[in-house]
Amino acid sequence: MHNMNTALMNGRKLKSYQSSQIMSMDPIPLLIKVYDFIILNCKKRDLEKSTKGLVELISALNFDYQEVSLGLFRLYQYCLDNIKQNKFDEAIVILEGLRDSWAATMEKRRPNVKKELSIKT
Repeated sequence: MHNMNTALMNGRKLKSYQSSQIMSMDPIPLLIKVYDFIILNCKKRDLEKSTKGLVELISALNFDYQEVSLGLFRLYQYCLDNIKQNKFDEAIVILEGLRDSWAATMEKRRPNVKKELSIKT
């Protein structure tokens, strides 16, 4: 029983650490990780996980900046529609383009970040 309690406590500590790490991240690398997650799951043809990732991107949009957020919303919605029609490859092309644009932006902001962004699927 003691080992089980210790394992549960360690699991909670890890989740807490991961949550605080994510919450304190620069938003662009976090955004890139979400794109990587969606692209990977599109390649796996995983409708549920791809959809969850896109819904997360949509929910993170800040509509105070309508010109940008509406454009991204339309692209994300288009990707969702394609995924639901089993057209994962069309969504991948768009998502990879967006991901690469954000990565290029990040590299301009922090030139030594290239290693961080090499996770690409």
